[in-house]
Formats: sequence, structure tokens, C-alpha cells
Amino acid sequence: MGDDDAQALVRRWWQEIWGDGNVDAVDELCTDPYLRHTSLGTERISRAEYKKRLTQTMHVLRGAETTIDDEVVVGDKVWTRATSRGVNLTTEDRQTLTWMVVHRIEEGRIAETWAATLPGVDWEA
Repeated sequence: MGDDDAQALVRRWWQEIWGDGNVDAVDELCTDPYLRHTSLGTERISRAEYKKRLTQTMHVLRGAETTIDDEVVVGDKVWTRATSRGVNLTTEDRQTLTWMVVHRIEEGRIAETWAATLPGVDWEA
């Protein structure tokens, strides 16, 4: 997969899942199982379990809009810094969430992700 294809795949992930809220896009975009590295640890999960987690996560921030601030493709990895802004459903306050995410591409799908989120950080301001 070339750099443009890898970048397009990851942009679809951001748009279809985080922009449109279409968790079913996971079936087309990600491998099964899918390997995730987050602050909660490393886990290999099925697409079905990942979709369930995404649905839960999306209920925390209402009306979120995500922008890709920086993106670099290196080999089989796409490195992205993104910012999400929306309303926190717990506090009803506007919230900003900055992402640092690395997606590893394997056979045309996202196979592995390293993700760090920074609540309240807005590097655009």
C-alpha cells in the first residue's frame, strides 16, 4: 500500500468513525482481531468488541467535530495529531481533546493503533 492509500485509509477512519459516528465502518477499515495500545494497556480485540467500545466512547462527547492537525506517513504507519471539540455529556461543558495516534496498516486495513489522548489540551489556541 502506497503512502497516499495509507493516508486515505486513516482519513476514512477519522471521518467515517469519528466524524460520521459510523462504527460499522470498522468492519471494512480494521483487521480482525485489532491490536490497540492505549493508556489502559495493550489489548487484541475483535472488530465487534472494538465497535462496542467506540459506541460507549462516543456517548461521552456530544456533537464532536474532529480535525486532523498533522499527519505523516512512514512505511506502514500513519502518524496523526488531531483535535476533537464537543460537549462533555457528564459536565455539559465544551471540551477539547487532543489525539496523538499511530495507525499500522497491514494488507489494506488498520491492524494496530497506538493512541494517547490529552483532555483539555488545545494546541491550536
